[in-house]
Amino acid sequence: MMVIMMKKILFLFLILFLMTGCSKKLTCVKSDKQDGIKTNETFITTYRDDTVSSIQIDLESTLSKKYESYAETIEKNLKKQFEKYQNMKGASVISSHQDEVIHVQLFIELDKMSAKNKKKLNFLNLKDNYDDVKKTLEKKKYQCN
Repeated sequence: MMVIMMKKILFLFLILFLMTGCSKKLTCVKSDKQDGIKTNETFITTYRDDTVSSIQIDLESTLSKKYESYAETIEKNLKKQFEKYQNMKGASVISSHQDEVIHVQLFIELDKMSAKNKKKLNFLNLKDNYDDVKKTLEKKKYQCN
């Protein structure tokens, strides 16, 4: 009885693996500090079968106390750089701020996006593999794991 149960579980894991394919994730971070504003930018690229399947860019800015009253304006300015992606199918932009910390996130699911809109993405070459994207981002001063 236990052997049959183990075979079923193993079979389910095999089916799940085949359905999702091999996937891996590249996470790269870049930090910058100027004029009392510290910004961490996290660039996450997910691959399925060595092809980019999604891109996520997270911006987190921490303001010094003297700029805290400008949080809403700075949030709008950070969000504005992703404005052209906001109405694309497969892309979402969210933002928030609390006190001196501002969060802006762009998330793109490439399998839900049209070929026309994919051409508008200028973050990286979508045909590049994991190693090529890592090299490209490291040249742009990101630290990748």
